[in-house]
Amino acid sequence: MNDLSTMTESSMYERPAAPDWPLNALPKRWIETLFSKMSAFYGARFADMWRGSKVDEVQKAWAVELFKLSREQLKAGSDSLTAIPKPPTLPEFVNLCKQARAEQAAHTARQIEHIEPADPKVIAENMGRIQRLTRTARFSSAHPGWAYDFLMRGKALNGQSMAVETPIHCRDAILSAVGRAYPSTQTAERAAKCAAILAQCVLEAEAA
Repeated sequence: MNDLSTMTESSMYERPAAPDWPLNALPKRWIETLFSKMSAFYGARFADMWRGSKVDEVQKAWAVELFKLSREQLKAGSDSLTAIPKPPTLPEFVNLCKQARAEQAAHTARQIEHIEPADPKVIAENMGRIQRLTRTARFSSAHPGWAYDFLMRGKALNGQSMAVETPIHCRDAILSAVGRAYPSTQTAERAAKCAAILAQCVLEAEAA
């Protein structure tokens, strides 16, 4: 009996020599080998399945339907015949091929390693860092005029005192490339005030 790896080689899909054999089907010799294997496994029970039927027509039907399966599915199904106690019908064998191959693929697939859950404290700390960085990025990327205005007023527009971190955000915006160039784009009076604030921010940054 031929090994299935031989029966499912690329040559199995070549045009069959028998003129009455379907073109869109597995070669007749493959089906005959499969039927011979089932006959050896199931004995008379397999032969009784086709009693009163034309075996050649039965084999053609199997050849056409099994041609739709992949080589891996065909091999998986053939290798799994010993797991079923009675000879399968064509639909049952097709289903066996698909299920057996799916189980093989699932078994050989790389398993995801167990991942320990993160410490809630670590999560909270990281979220805090993200929020602080987000606020800094938002302030720093805005037009630097707001930062100069904030420090000139010394308080928010609504008269409320600035939050503790606001001067830091202002200084970051002023010391950015855009912030340093900002005074030169203003009128003489405002440019002088902005230059003084810029100088103060530079001193604070150097002292920090």
